[in-house]
Amino acid sequence: MDSDLSDIPDPGPRRPVLWPGLWGPAVILVCGVILSLLTARLASDMAHQLAHQHYQALHQSLVSQVVVHLARQSQADDQLQELRDTLATGLHDGISLRIDTLERHTKKPLIQLGSARHPAGNDALRTELQTNGRQWMVTTWPDSRLLASPARRMGWLVGASGGMITAVATLLALALCRQAARKDDNGRRLAGLNRIADQRITNLQVEKNVLRQALNDSESRSRDLVALSGAIVSELDEQGQIGFVSAQVADVLGLAPSDLINRPFSELLAEPDRERFYQCLAAARQETTLARVDVNLLHRSAERTVPAVVRVMVLKDPIHGVTGFRLSALNIANGYNG
Repeated sequence: MDSDLSDIPDPGPRRPVLWPGLWGPAVILVCGVILSLLTARLASDMAHQLAHQHYQALHQSLVSQVVVHLARQSQADDQLQELRDTLATGLHDGISLRIDTLERHTKKPLIQLGSARHPAGNDALRTELQTNGRQWMVTTWPDSRLLASPARRMGWLVGASGGMITAVATLLALALCRQAARKDDNGRRLAGLNRIADQRITNLQVEKNVLRQALNDSESRSRDLVALSGAIVSELDEQGQIGFVSAQVADVLGLAPSDLINRPFSELLAEPDRERFYQCLAAARQETTLARVDVNLLHRSAERTVPAVVRVMVLKDPIHGVTGFRLSALNIANGYNG
C-alpha cells in the first residue's frame, strides 16, 4: 500500500549505440573530399595554363624588344652590350634568355641572361628573327618553379578550402546526428518511465479498489453491529447538536433520523434528566473517558418515555482539541441492568 510515483526507478544509462543518420555525415565527408580533390586538380591545371600563357607573353615581349633593337643596330659588341643591358633590365625573374645568330656555326651565344636555377627544357620557347638580312634565334626557358609554384599554390588553396568546408559540414551533420541521438535516447527513456508509471498507476488503482472495498466492508460491518446492538448511536458536535443518528431511533422513539439532524440531543430527554446529561458530557470532556448516565428518552407519543442508559465518548482532534461526542443510548425497558 506504499506505492508512490516518486519512487519510479531510473532506467539508467543505455548501452552505447551508433547515432542515427550517420550515413549523412559519411556521404558529406566522402563527396566533399572527392570534390575538393577534383576541384583542386582543375584549379591547379588552370593555374598552370595561366602561368604558361603568362610565360609565353613574357617571351613575346622579349622577342619584341630584340626585334626593335636589332632592326636599328648592327652586330657591334658595344651595341650588343646595350641590348644586353636593356634586356637584363626588363627580364623577369625565373626566366633565362639566349640569343644566337644562325649565320655562325658556333655554340657560343651572342647574349645569355637569366636566373633560372632549375630550367624547364621542355617548356623552352624559340623564335627565329630576320632583321637587316640577318637571322637570329631567341630562346627563353622558364624556371620549373615559375610554372609549377602557382599551380601548386592554387591546388593547395582550393584543396584546403574544400577540406575546411567539408570538415565544417561534416561536423554540423555529426552535431545534428548527436542531437537526434539524444532525442531518441530521451524518447526511449521517457517511454520506459511512462511504462513504469503506468504500471504504478495500475497498482495504485488496484490498491485504491482494495481500500475502497475494505472501507465498504468496514462500514457495512459497523452498520450491522449497530443494527444488532439495538442501541441508538449518534454523533454530536461540541454544543451537543446531533450530526448523525442511527436508524434505531425510529424503532425506539418513533422519530425519523432526518428530523433530528442539527437538533440538540437534550431535546430527546425528559426535563429532569437534562442536567445530568450535561454533567455526563462535561465529565467525558474532562476525563476523556467513557461516561455513563441513566435517563428517560421522550417517545414520539408525549405521554410515553423510554428508560435508557447513555454512554458518551469524547471526540478529540490533535489540532483543535475536543470536536464533539459519540454516544449510544440502549433501551433498558426490558430489564437491562448494565
